[in-house]
Amino acid sequence: MIFILSGNIETGKTTTLLKWTNGRNDVFGILTPRNENDIRYILDINTKEHFEMQADLETPNVIVVGRYRFLKSAFEKGNDIIKNATQNNRSGYIIIDELGKLELKSKGLYPSASVAIRETIHNSELHLILIIRTELLLKTINKFKITDYQFW
Repeated sequence: MIFILSGNIETGKTTTLLKWTNGRNDVFGILTPRNENDIRYILDINTKEHFEMQADLETPNVIVVGRYRFLKSAFEKGNDIIKNATQNNRSGYIIIDELGKLELKSKGLYPSASVAIRETIHNSELHLILIIRTELLLKTINKFKITDYQFW
């Protein structure tokens, strides 16, 4: 089953799922919370490892999305985590935080999200939780051809 958690920018979507994952051992994938300096990072939900995501103005090899600058390597790492979660788990939950403007352009987490969506459609024991901003919801559902889902 595919679950969608949707809401406007900075309304607590990531925080909600971060709290939900606490103490669980059946949740995989990534979340992108902010640290104490308000800088986004990638959190591997299963291993609890975190990786830099947000970059400053001088950092090379970045992807610019609106007012944010993200490391290209962060998306590579995020894609790896999601692909590995999809390939190595036949049950549980995989979280992808978030599908947004980059993914609508077939960039960012698009490669791993496509695989995860396809795999969860064919496996009733593996569930996918997608975080999608309200303003991009319909475009994202159409882009990934998601036809069967529930709102979280």
